[in-house]
Amino acid sequence: MALVAARSKSVIFVKRDLLRFLANGTIVTEQGNPPSKKRWRKVRDGYRNKSTFSVNRGVDGNPKTVGFYMGTGRKGNIVCVSGDHLLNMPQKHKLVARCYQDFIRLSSLEPCLLFHTGGHWREITVRTNKEGCTMAIVYFHPQSLTPAEVAVHKAELVDYFTQGPGSVCQLDSLYFQESSMTRCTHEQSPYQLLYGQPHIYEEILDFKFRISADAFFQVNQAAAEVLYATVRDLCVPNTEEDGGQTKAGSTLLDVCCGTGAMGITISPRVDKIIGIELIEQAVEDAKHNAALNNVLNCEFISGKAEAVLPGLISQLSFAGRCLTVVVNPARAGLHHRVVRALRNQPAIRRLVYVSCKPDGEAMRNFKELCCDPNSQKKLTGEAFSPTLAVPIDLFPHTPHCEVVILFER
Repeated sequence: MALVAARSKSVIFVKRDLLRFLANGTIVTEQGNPPSKKRWRKVRDGYRNKSTFSVNRGVDGNPKTVGFYMGTGRKGNIVCVSGDHLLNMPQKHKLVARCYQDFIRLSSLEPCLLFHTGGHWREITVRTNKEGCTMAIVYFHPQSLTPAEVAVHKAELVDYFTQGPGSVCQLDSLYFQESSMTRCTHEQSPYQLLYGQPHIYEEILDFKFRISADAFFQVNQAAAEVLYATVRDLCVPNTEEDGGQTKAGSTLLDVCCGTGAMGITISPRVDKIIGIELIEQAVEDAKHNAALNNVLNCEFISGKAEAVLPGLISQLSFAGRCLTVVVNPARAGLHHRVVRALRNQPAIRRLVYVSCKPDGEAMRNFKELCCDPNSQKKLTGEAFSPTLAVPIDLFPHTPHCEVVILFER
């Protein structure tokens, strides 16, 4: 996996420029020198560790087809096609999808294509790790079935994947979620472990992480190592020259921290990590991951970043701590109150922004971080400047690219 860093006042990159360096497998800076002797694994095919397959009518009209949508609802031409041809998906994911299709075609229950038209079987998510451990999560709409009736079909599902034709998948975990909503959290509708282990585990930069059924984890493990190493080096530059000692009084704020992976990998270089995450289950995973790795300087807070961050930053500022921030929001970007709190806190001199869609809503955040002071928007702090943009190809065979941007002031 290759990585290119280019100094610029604007966030402009072309993915093909990144791929030119794929043969080297090193990190290349604007001076052309690799800042690390680390040789990254080069993975282009079958890299996804999570895939979600939908259920709908196939090209042949069979409503019990498992795969991916083509077409649009507006044009009324949606069909579900197999994902067997996709290069970015491992064979294990494709096998589980084929077996799930076989199972629902054997089932007496209909698929749930539209919630208001009835049906039960919905999509399936497959998660794997580098070692090949496999977790499957089946989503199910109960409609008017009683718990006893649902239990019969859960038992059939377990039997198929453990004793029947689906046993070829060698699942380590089989989860089941009943829901009448398109998406819901574990708190709204618990994930039910029907078979196997409750978690799978993955390693990043010599740290081990627990992955729950609904936990966020980068879909490309090999590229995630490049991503996290890059974020670590931008947040806290390598300290080998001063004996590897952490900075006295240094604190890293990890906003939208998920299961804590970024903060935990940075933890040896700072005094304290404080992570903020909306999803409660992810916070529990983060706490577990810190304990699992014997990391004692991490604290994780559950709540909306826009509600937690302003008061937290004020407390840390009064404590006289040196603050660095890393943010890794969803595609919708950061809430304007979060940007305001970061912008207006003078103790923050370095901010690292990780974006999977830098040309989308994140661009609004970039502008608010870097614009002239604006009293109407309550952006009164000194402006940041983007000084380094690092595109990382987390998604080979697609036009998408992750970007890490360093803002300084």
